[in-house]
Parts: sequence; C-alpha cells; structure tokens
Amino acid sequence: MPGFIRQRWREWLIAGLFIAAALAAHVALDRQLDLVRARIYDLYQQMLPRHGEPSPVVIVRIDDESLASHGRWPWNRTKVGELVRRTASQGAAVVGLDLLFPEADTSETGASGDAALQAALEDTHSVLAVSLGEGATPHEAEPKAGWSVVGDVPERFPGFPGLVASLPGLNAAASGLGVIRAIPDEDGVLRHLPVVWLRALEAVEQSPTTRGVQVWPSFALELVRLYAGVDDFAVRMGPYGFDALRIAGTTIGLAPDGSVRLWESTAAPVTVSAASLLAGDAHPELAGTIAIVTLDAVGLADYRVTPTRPARAGSEIHAELIDQMLAGAYLSEPPDARLAERAWFILATIGITVASGFLARRLWIGLIFIATLLAVPLAGGFLAYAMRSELYDPVLPAAGIFLVAAFEGYSQYRRSETRRDTLARQFGQFLSPAVVARLMQSNTDALLGGEKREISILMTDIRGFTNLSEKLEADKLIAIVNHFLGIATEEILVRDGTIDKFMGDAVLAFWNAPLDQPDHRARALSAAQALIARVAWENDRLVAQGLEAIRIGVAVESGVCSVGNFGSSRRFDYTAVGSPVNRAARLESVTKKLGIPLVLGPEFAKDPPVELFKAGAFELQGIEGETPVYTTSDYSRSANADAQARKGPKG
Repeated sequence: MPGFIRQRWREWLIAGLFIAAALAAHVALDRQLDLVRARIYDLYQQMLPRHGEPSPVVIVRIDDESLASHGRWPWNRTKVGELVRRTASQGAAVVGLDLLFPEADTSETGASGDAALQAALEDTHSVLAVSLGEGATPHEAEPKAGWSVVGDVPERFPGFPGLVASLPGLNAAASGLGVIRAIPDEDGVLRHLPVVWLRALEAVEQSPTTRGVQVWPSFALELVRLYAGVDDFAVRMGPYGFDALRIAGTTIGLAPDGSVRLWESTAAPVTVSAASLLAGDAHPELAGTIAIVTLDAVGLADYRVTPTRPARAGSEIHAELIDQMLAGAYLSEPPDARLAERAWFILATIGITVASGFLARRLWIGLIFIATLLAVPLAGGFLAYAMRSELYDPVLPAAGIFLVAAFEGYSQYRRSETRRDTLARQFGQFLSPAVVARLMQSNTDALLGGEKREISILMTDIRGFTNLSEKLEADKLIAIVNHFLGIATEEILVRDGTIDKFMGDAVLAFWNAPLDQPDHRARALSAAQALIARVAWENDRLVAQGLEAIRIGVAVESGVCSVGNFGSSRRFDYTAVGSPVNRAARLESVTKKLGIPLVLGPEFAKDPPVELFKAGAFELQGIEGETPVYTTSDYSRSANADAQARKGPKG
C-alpha cells in the first residue's frame, strides 16, 4: 500500500485541488446557482404535484360570456355590487375582489354605482385588492388587519413606498384589504408568493421595532384571516428580514422577503361564471367558501408562468396560496441543506478518487459504483421533496461527482496510455505483437514489478564463433550474426516467447512470462527445433552470398525463476534470474561435447511435451554432481554414438 500511495499521491493531490475548487465555486456562486436549483425544484413539482384536498376557493369569473351578456368592461359599479351581493347570498363566507377601483366613475350614473358597490361591500364579508409599488399614492389606506412585529426590522430591509388602492369609500366599506402584487424570478417564472409585505413610511411616528413601516397582508392572507374569523396576525423578523408569520394559532415559515414557495397541486378550484350568478342561477358549491371575483376574459386576464404551467390565471395562484395556508403545506430548504449537499459531494468524490485504481480494472463495477453515487443525491433530493416537503439541491453533488469521475477516468486513461507506451517500448522488440497486445489489456503491474514463476528457457549460439570472428572481415561477421539473430527472433516471437537478451552471437529467451502460457515447454521445444531447421535450410543462401555456413547449439531447460524488471532507475530490463537460467547456459555448451544441436535439461524432462531420450550426464561448471542431459529422437542416435566414441571400443 505505501508504494501504491507513493505512485498516486500526485494524482490525489490534483484531485483534491479539483474538489476544493468545485466547492469554492459552489460557495462563491451560490446566488448564481439559485436559478439552476429553482428549475430542479420545478421539475419535482412537474413529476409529482402536491396532492391537494378539495379547495374551499371558488373563482367567480367575469368571462367572455359575462361581457357578452352585460357589456364590455369596465362595468357600471352597480353591476359589480350586484355580483358581490349575489355571490354572498349563495353562501360564500368571504368575497374577495381581485379588482382595483382607484378612480371615481365619471359617467352619469357613476356616483350611484360607486355608492351601490360601497353598500354591497358594507353588507358582505369582503376583501378589496391593493397594490404596492414605487409610484405615487393616489388614495391613502391602512391595513384592516391588526399586526404586530416580533424583533427588529433590519435597517436596510426594502419596502415599497407607493400604494395603489380603490376609492377611500370603497376601502372603508370592505372588511379587509390585501396586496395582489407578485414578483416573478429572473427567468419570468413565479415561484414565490409573498404572504406579507412591508410598506416604507416617512411621515409617521417611528418606533425602534417598526422603523416607520406598515406590514400589509397579501390578498390571499387577508381572505384566510377573514375566513378564519381572526382580527390580527404577528410577524417575526430575522437578521435578514421576515422569519415567520403567526395567525389563528398557526405558524408559517417565511423567506426573508415574506414569501412562501408556490407548491402547485392536482386540485383545481371550482369556477362559476358571473353571467350565471347575475342571471339568478343557483350555485350550491359557493356555500361556505372563499369566493374570488376576477376578470378572466380574453385580453383582460392576468396570467403568470408558474413551475408547472406556461400560463396560469392570477386568481388561481391566489387560490393555491390559500389552499397551502389552510392545509399547512409548504416547501422549504432546510438550514443545513447546503452543508448536506457539500458533505455528500466531498464523501462521494473522495470515494471515487481512492477507489479509482480498483474500479479501473473492473469497468462494470466502476460504472455501477459511480452511477449509484450519482443517483443518491438525485433520488435523495426527490424523496426529500416527496416525503418531507424539503428541498435539497442535487445539482452540486451530482454534477461534481460526474466531473470528478470524468477527471479520474481521464487520469486512468492517461495512466493506461503511459503504461501502454512503456510496455510497447520495453517489450516491442522482445515479444510478439500478439503478446504485447494482450499484455496491454491485462493487469500486469505485479508481473512487471517482479515475481517467481516456472518458465522454460532457451539458450542458443553459433558453434565455432571464435574461429569465425578471427578469419572473417567485420562486415561479413556482422552479416552472419545478424542473419542468425533475425532467424532466432522470428522463430521465438512467432511462438510468443520473450527475448531476454542478445549476447554477441547468443540469444536467451523464455516462455510463461510475463503472460501465462501453460504449454511453455512445448513452445520452447518447438522454437528450438524450428531454429535448428531454419538455420540449416538457410545455410545455402549464406554460402551463395559468399559467407560461411553456420552451425548452432540450442539448450532448453525449465524451472522456477524470478522474472521482472531488473536494473536501475536509469536503465532496466525485463529479465529472468535463477539457477534454471544458469543451467540452460551451461547445457548449451554440452551440444559441442555430444555433437548434436539440441539438448534438454533435467527439469524440462520431468514433464516433456514429447518423448525424450537420455543423452548422458555431465559435470557442469558451477553445478555440483553430474547433470543428466536429454534430447529428442532426432538426435538420440548421434548422441549415443558420440558417447560410445568418448568411452572407446569395448573389450
């Protein structure tokens, strides 16, 4: 493990810096990422809208049919007052007018119309709309609801100074006044609905708590207040603005701007045409409800883009907020949401970085592992929404995990390419292309580092090379040696052998390393026999070129050796070390004594691929006792004849 850590510490350092940079970017760009989070939360609602109970809200629509029956808008306010009375007479508990009447009716019957609407508002439980903004205030008005503030209003908390309200008489006649303004996000989607608003006042007596402000309820909150039969509400301030609202014994958590997140449901409010009510039709569905009178005709209606719909009427949005408040259904980002998101990102990316070496060799396990890490924040975020109404941002963990996984994948690719280059450079001249290709695809780090394994060793050289070198010119000697080495290289590599080294006119090769070759004995013997036959066959070509014919000796032995990279940091070779290698070198010299080109060692003979014949026993330099020597049937008679000749004639 320490060696592995030493090899990878730089990659881990780079990965750590990458992770730290991703975290720093997430912290620094937290506000800029709000839009990304918002769209993810929109997706949650699109996949699983809130399951709403039957809504207590009924929308009374002044629709195209109503305008066709009673004339174009604006109507005489006597007609509007009649609509308010008929709605209330059908049993509506509260009637809210999602309409503004800031100017007096200047028509001949305008004054009577204003009076009729004012009387209708006085005789019913009604709420009129107001709006806050930066413009001038044509008619001053104050909230109908009593309110109190717990905590101090922040010094720089924004408030709208301008108020747009209906005529003073109408405001006075209504039971409640509520703000209908809504502010969409930067992308035009309305995701947050203000429940309470601050209006900045200048010419009023200031207190340390309210700092010259009015707290206004939203239109929806004012309808809920009257529906619940309470007179006031309280708001708690935090260090950055609103924190919570208390009404009718219920606490509603607020964003600093006084809003709650719009959580759209599957339920839709019942709608009634104003034309039907004015015609005297019975509508029992209005009994005990909150009725919102709104203008919903083509070209006159107010529509907004919401998380789940491209266009939704403002009255329906009021109804959604009312339903949320009555059901106590709210979406919220927990205070520790960012901490949880970043913690998972850190843990997952550390896991990927540490496990990348293991996973790189197990592609499918690695893909499943990374897919699981990606799925956890995505699935966890959706489950938190579906089961606990909590919003966690899966973008940072998922995107960060993907980027780190891609970085680790690229690192593994670069490491693999470096390894391939090293293998190609180290083995390309000493292994067959097929073996090099297999080596690149296998896990051979341990093999290249060094290990013990049984191999078969082939040692061969040119017989009488000393004499040749003395009588031949250098160019002819080099041509003969290169001719022989070329033959040896071809016959060894075609049988997937590993060429250990060239030593002048000698070649050392072995089989069963670095890759497993269960038939390594057969491969080594086949290479030896082919080499002998090939040299004999090509001697005629050498002679035709004016060169000397050559004879070779080949020895093959098997045994357990240490194989791997031997050398220094500046130069190393993949080679085999052990007594079988030394024995093969000594055995090769026995071919001279026996007068045959091929001898096989005692360890090779323990499990031979063909029938062998004992050619004798010899004392080898550096090896105690006599070593038995074997050969194949092709050379057994020559070996026996040579042995007899050495012993002399019988008798």
